[in-house]
Amino acid sequence: MALQIRDDECIGCGACESACPTDAIGQSPGFRVAYEIDPLLCNDCGRCLVICPVDGLVVDGDWAVCHGRGCPVTSKRYAGWECSEGQERCAVCGGVLWRAPGGAWACRVCAGGDGAVPVGASCPKQRRATRLATTPH
Repeated sequence: MALQIRDDECIGCGACESACPTDAIGQSPGFRVAYEIDPLLCNDCGRCLVICPVDGLVVDGDWAVCHGRGCPVTSKRYAGWECSEGQERCAVCGGVLWRAPGGAWACRVCAGGDGAVPVGASCPKQRRATRLATTPH
């Protein structure tokens, strides 16, 4: 899901940033929008939505919802697995990390199929971020 700041509504109060438990919301370096959201860090909790005094946030339908449709950790095949939800990322490739029940955090891309990560599974948010980063503007 991820969210986006509506530049026509945001008053720059910072309530959303304070409410965010994952530090996904931060001040924007741009002038028109006071704050921006890192969709890989957003865990879709919605705390910012309910605290915003002006309805300055909207759902960005182009992003997947954590633990929603398309998320591998919701399937029976990966029952008990966890993903880092962007809070921890691979130091080599920047990908989200995965943990098997009782295991250690590992990167799906860099682990080389050693069984420490779900084979064939990938984070839909990470896939979209990678596509956006590699698409010429």
